[in-house]
Amino acid sequence: MNLTTDILPPDLESQKGRYLQRVNQLYANIQHWLQNQPLRIHVSDLEIEEVLGRYQVPQLAIATTQGDTLAKFQPEGASVVGAEGLIMVRGWLNGEYVLYLQKEGYYSISQGIQEDGWYWDPQYLDQPPHPLNPTWLLKLITQVSDYEFPESVTASPASL
Repeated sequence: MNLTTDILPPDLESQKGRYLQRVNQLYANIQHWLQNQPLRIHVSDLEIEEVLGRYQVPQLAIATTQGDTLAKFQPEGASVVGAEGLIMVRGWLNGEYVLYLQKEGYYSISQGIQEDGWYWDPQYLDQPPHPLNPTWLLKLITQVSDYEFPESVTASPASL
């Protein structure tokens, strides 16, 4: 028996459950936001190990219809300093962080977090975190993959 992975106090078990629920909701949003794009989305299982133990998480891959992977959303865990969860987004060009931030949390004071949710925390130019929405999702995919979406798609968030 491995005490770090087999027996978790109820509050840690609920923290893990909350993280998995948030990850799954983000993936549902991403699938909805990209439903009219010529892209393929695939969800598979990934095993991670962190302070909360070893457990299965879903990872999401976004690819072109030709099969070229643009971005992989790979959860890293719920135990993150200053956030309630971390997902690494990796493409062939770059890697970026997506954090679950709360309006009453660490980032809220200095970065103006207005509501709880997933935020892309750009790793350049001292940019504040951006709430993950259809527009910022496309920009994030471009940042990690250099994939260019048609101008009409990125210009009008309402069209997504």
